[in-house]
Amino acid sequence: PLTPEEVLAGKSALFCGDSLCMASTYDTEHQWWGWAGRINKNYKLKSYKNVGVDGASVSNVRGTNTIIAQVNNNKNGKFDFVILEGSTNDGWDAVEVGKMVDKPASECVPGDFDLSTFAGGLENLFYYAEKYFTDSCIGYMFNYQLNSGTGRMKDMTEYLEEAKKICEKWNMPLLNLYEMEEFSVRNFANKHARAAEKPVASDGIHANSVGYDQLTPVVAQFMADIWNAKYPGGGAEA
Repeated sequence: PLTPEEVLAGKSALFCGDSLCMASTYDTEHQWWGWAGRINKNYKLKSYKNVGVDGASVSNVRGTNTIIAQVNNNKNGKFDFVILEGSTNDGWDAVEVGKMVDKPASECVPGDFDLSTFAGGLENLFYYAEKYFTDSCIGYMFNYQLNSGTGRMKDMTEYLEEAKKICEKWNMPLLNLYEMEEFSVRNFANKHARAAEKPVASDGIHANSVGYDQLTPVVAQFMADIWNAKYPGGGAEA
């Protein structure tokens, strides 16, 4: 398989998500970069757009501030990669997890999805991402463990388990940060990353620049894995 350096050089990417993707406040060394800007710089993308928005949710609990709105706003773009991230704010607002629709992805229509639930919003997101970006390598990221007592953020296992089922149904590659030991609360949200003993996620939610430096190669490897799965020969161009 090709390495992230080999895969990502010269490619275009769209990154959608919430404040973790947007990186507007806590990424003080590279404001607005997050993993998107670092991947652009470190892996020599041809172009990228980070359209993540603070507070965006998978469900419609927050009205129009949704991940699907970001996808809709960029549906006419051409990207080698479309990386979706979201779930944090659904946990923040303790949104009902819901259940995926009991029919194959190929038979689902938008009217099937209850957008007031996390599950319905996620299926709707995948439906349109696959409709708009037929030639792109698409993947979904589920957040790392959060150290916050707000809503259901402290334990998002139920959201994650439903997301796993939905990703399998839609054949959507999943980057499960939540169950990676390096991104557990013990090792990330509470981690003392600097001499000043400033945690990687000082508020238990948002990564700082040190945190994004750690996340970036993991996201880049995820993108390479998607590419290698789609183009086993390695040399194909999207």
